Amino acid sequence: MFNELRKLLSNWEVLTRGVTEIHDKVKELESLTTIEDTRPKREPKESSRRPTARNYINEHKERSAANEKVVTFLQCLVRQYIQPTENLPLNEIVFFDNIDKLQTALIGDPRRKIQADLLESNKLLKCSCCSKNYGGPVPSMHDTSIMYTLAQEHGDLINLHEWFHSFKAVVSRPPSQAKKRSKSSPSPKKRKESNEPQNKTDASIQAEFCRAVIELQITGLIRMPSKRRPDYVQRVAFGL
Repeated sequence: MFNELRKLLSNWEVLTRGVTEIHDKVKELESLTTIEDTRPKREPKESSRRPTARNYINEHKERSAANEKVVTFLQCLVRQYIQPTENLPLNEIVFFDNIDKLQTALIGDPRRKIQADLLESNKLLKCSCCSKNYGGPVPSMHDTSIMYTLAQEHGDLINLHEWFHSFKAVVSRPPSQAKKRSKSSPSPKKRKESNEPQNKTDASIQAEFCRAVIELQITGLIRMPSKRRPDYVQRVAFGL
């Protein structure tokens, strides 16, 4: 153990040559550990006259004193020179401790992003006819966006029958209302073009409804019906 301490101090002596205060203290500690080697060896007759136990106790005391000085030096070194990064002036330039923001920036929050995009699809598609100013979903919105917007009116469980009829009421809105709102949208990404037939059959509406439900289930926003309640789906994510 004492030899390992000597090696450690020797390495410190090399590494701290640029720091005068620390280097001088390391050299002082290193000199304490080498005193024993520089002492002249006694003659066998002289050393045999003294008890072996006393020699061992003295040697142990010297090594303990050297170890205590090294420990004290390390404690002072940590207190004076190793300070927390947040205590340094202008640490904000190189130090950032907001873990939540860092995790969001590096990993992201896919579910939250999907929710925001579904509720504000007009911003994503740059579609003015789907603006929230109308107070609710409009037929020109994407089917999945309409479905998720309507889901906000429900609680933990959503009745599929009511959900379907709400969806049907939106997508089968009278053509006059749909045309008024479609004139204000110059976006080429509109889902419904002017030459598309306005009247939809129940089969096509049901197909769009089923596709939107499956998409919401794939994205993890709803849980499909169970055997206990086959006519209800469960919402998994709430709010933003």
